[in-house]
Amino acid sequence: MKTPKEIFQYIALLTKRFFPLWHLYGFPVAWASLIFPFGHLFRPLKPYIAIHKHRAILLYLKKRYSAVLDKFAGSDEMQQPTIEPDSPIWVCWWDGEQAMPPLVKACCNSIQRHAGKHPVRFVTKHNFREFVSIPEYILDKLDSGIMTLTHFSNILRVNLLHDHGGIWMDATILTLKNISLEELPFYTLKAPARSASVTLNRFEGISSGFRIQQGPSISRWSGFLLAGTQYSLVFAYLRDILYAYWKDHEDQIDYLLFDYTIALGYDNIPVMKKLIDNVPCSDAEKFVLEKNLNREFSEEQFARYSLTAFHKLTWKKKFTVHTQNHSLTVYGHILDTFLE
Repeated sequence: MKTPKEIFQYIALLTKRFFPLWHLYGFPVAWASLIFPFGHLFRPLKPYIAIHKHRAILLYLKKRYSAVLDKFAGSDEMQQPTIEPDSPIWVCWWDGEQAMPPLVKACCNSIQRHAGKHPVRFVTKHNFREFVSIPEYILDKLDSGIMTLTHFSNILRVNLLHDHGGIWMDATILTLKNISLEELPFYTLKAPARSASVTLNRFEGISSGFRIQQGPSISRWSGFLLAGTQYSLVFAYLRDILYAYWKDHEDQIDYLLFDYTIALGYDNIPVMKKLIDNVPCSDAEKFVLEKNLNREFSEEQFARYSLTAFHKLTWKKKFTVHTQNHSLTVYGHILDTFLE
């Protein structure tokens, strides 16, 4: 629970952001972005507050980058090649493996342990140029601090996947089953979700004015786990629209810009929609393990987690190896299992 002082500071920060957003992206985007964080205070209205924001941002991007959409919208739905069983797995930790926190190192070890024939390629600030060529104006904005490393990593991943194919996995993905995606032309982690994110199936088609969809709440994709073949239309489109965006912007319209560009492609490029729709859905929420890292470890419970291959974790929260009763936690078990 936030203190009154923290709430006031948060409101002040949002208000300060409102006027630059209005100037850069127009009033609809600025207003929707201002009210969106308060959606949890009005739960019955939360989906409608979310759709207001998502539609405003998507309409801005659609109008601004219609040429990019048109370039890919007419692509034929030809038979797509499938992911190769020996295609590379791309994992990035910008400062190098030696700088990884313990949980990140454990996740990377879990990926290597379950990679099968897939070679794992570790990408850092020291070697990324060996794999991809990224325009200097992008690198200049990264170096100057205009673009955050988070947003740069989105550009990096779509370039790696476009130029080489394979599987991009964030370094904070714990992998508990052997990786086997070779029967699919495209893969991303699709899973049940409880949020107001633009990734949810209930927001499908809103850039064309559709109403909120009914039914189970499913996250249609996960930017932290993407896989496909070399020169895939999905990655060509994402590369081109991110290049176009950052060529004429020095600010991100939203922290989840990458998800908005995926949503825009999903709604307007039929081949891309078909590839995403054909991905099987996980039975488990993608963050379920993270939410339980500080709980007491149980063989039976962890066996249930292990039925799902991929779990997104975070190293930015505080986790303990033991409970107050000195029992091993799920976090402690992960470190014991995957740290060498």
